[in-house]
Amino acid sequence: MTPGALSGIRVVDLTRYIPGPYCTMLLGDLGADVIKVEEPPIGDATRALPPAAGETGAVFGALNRNKRSLAVDIRSEEGAAVVRRLALSSDVLVEAFRPGVLARRGLGAQDLRALNKHLVYCSITGYGQSGPLASRAGHDIDYLALGGFLGSNRAADGRPVLPATQLADMTGGLLATVGILAALQARGRTGEGQVVDVSLLEGVFSLLTVPAARRLAGGALANELSGTHACYHVFRCRDGRHLAVGALEPKFWEALCDALGMGDLLDRQWEGGRHREETIGRMAAAFAQRDRDDWVKHFASFDACVEPVLELDEALAAPQAEARRVVVEQPAGEVVMRTLASPMRLSGTPVRTRHAAPGFGEHTSEVLGEAGFEEADVARLRDAGVLL
Repeated sequence: MTPGALSGIRVVDLTRYIPGPYCTMLLGDLGADVIKVEEPPIGDATRALPPAAGETGAVFGALNRNKRSLAVDIRSEEGAAVVRRLALSSDVLVEAFRPGVLARRGLGAQDLRALNKHLVYCSITGYGQSGPLASRAGHDIDYLALGGFLGSNRAADGRPVLPATQLADMTGGLLATVGILAALQARGRTGEGQVVDVSLLEGVFSLLTVPAARRLAGGALANELSGTHACYHVFRCRDGRHLAVGALEPKFWEALCDALGMGDLLDRQWEGGRHREETIGRMAAAFAQRDRDDWVKHFASFDACVEPVLELDEALAAPQAEARRVVVEQPAGEVVMRTLASPMRLSGTPVRTRHAAPGFGEHTSEVLGEAGFEEADVARLRDAGVLL
């Protein structure tokens, strides 16, 4: 079997919930040896999120494949000492505690990098390691609110619209992965690791790069791509389902008008005011005459950037998703769960699911043995309640 791109890289993962586990899963998918450190008595809380896949939650299984689980109480001095020992022989450590929490346990970036100068230490927090909000608690909705995302995405009545996924969390996990890979690349030149500081709020800002650039340059908030023009709009069909129209370039707008038999609208793509409303109204009336899938068949012969708005189940079962094997099966204890495949495709070092999400503390003895702990040491720590 061809080794993964990150084969030989060891990652200590102190994170839980979504952003950190998504980051470390991507690293594991790329071949890294990820040691998921979980605190007794329950470990990562997503283990219990329904629905279940085997003996654990499907969400946990989807975010924690290609990892090994070590159950240790890092709040105790002996448990913190276990993590310090692991850090000595590791390449990356990822954590998501509030600033200063791990430093008080002797597990901060300065502490561990003093022991191992090669260590890449990644901190994922809501607001970063500095600033007036650095120690503030938050969740995805808070970061979207403070980042201007909710304020920029409103329904017709002015109400901010929440996205269907944890957008700030997932973006933060992706950016942490990019930062870690960049730091490993730099380490290859300099021989030294560094600190990667990832803020979920700043991840939200990064998603708004284009509208922010226009606003910061003195322009108005862009609305061309917010449904105010017929060429970039969502239209309701006869059966209550919808079509998404993205006919921005002139050739696509021409194809759209041709498909609808509305050649007289060719010069009215970007008109405003009454003409804009008239154009949207005429197209809305046309789309309302047929069911969504009838329109899909009709537009198959027009290169107009018109696609059906799919529900998640439809999207996952669509021919494109099937052709790319977007949904895969992976073991989950005694059962098999269906989950999303890695989005990364590498020709020379293919991404693989080497093993399913681990049981809580499943690899404690194995990991500690590799770190040089004697069996008697492991037994003593278990008796003391430091290990599960």
